Amino acid sequence: MAVRLNVVVIRPEGAAARWNEAFDDCLGQLLGRPGLDLVLLDRLPLPDDMGTERLAVETIQGDLACLAWIDGEILAKRLDELGKPVCRVAHRRDQQALPESDRPPTSSSAKLYYFDMRLPQASSTILNDLQRLLETRRTPTFQILAPKTTSDNPAETGNVRAEPPQQSTSGRRKAGMVPPPAKRVDEPRPMEPLSPDPSHGQDTWDQLLDDLDALDL
Repeated sequence: MAVRLNVVVIRPEGAAARWNEAFDDCLGQLLGRPGLDLVLLDRLPLPDDMGTERLAVETIQGDLACLAWIDGEILAKRLDELGKPVCRVAHRRDQQALPESDRPPTSSSAKLYYFDMRLPQASSTILNDLQRLLETRRTPTFQILAPKTTSDNPAETGNVRAEPPQQSTSGRRKAGMVPPPAKRVDEPRPMEPLSPDPSHGQDTWDQLLDDLDALDL
């Protein structure tokens, strides 16, 4: 993700109006520069102002560099009154501010990089100063990779050929690999030969004789 920086340029007013030429020079250098989101204010609004300058300040999100022809303490106080709390931090063009390492870790205030444009040669070095400040805000990104571990378990190393899964007997039957067991068929019991019953033959012969006697009568 590209690093960007809000750059607020406040037009000099009042006694500082003699810096208008330097103001125009700054705009010519900063317009369209990559990574710099330029915000132009004709004046620093008062707390009760409801004009476009007040709206522009309220829409600024995150840290900002401010190019002004007024003192840094006044600038920070005015921004705080407009609902934009800032913490002025030191950089190569503002060594009087609080070092960034001393900034409270829980502070929710935006960082303010103040540039006093009343200093000699300030307008001629401002582009280089902002580009260097932008470079210091770039944080390198690292790709976090899982550590490569070694294991004595062959299954985790992936170097051992995996054995095919064991298939149950029922599964092999379904796949047609093992024929099902033959059904048991009971063999017919041999029939015992019929032997004549002597008593039964005698009874039949007696009955026949009785019938013949009855016919003779």
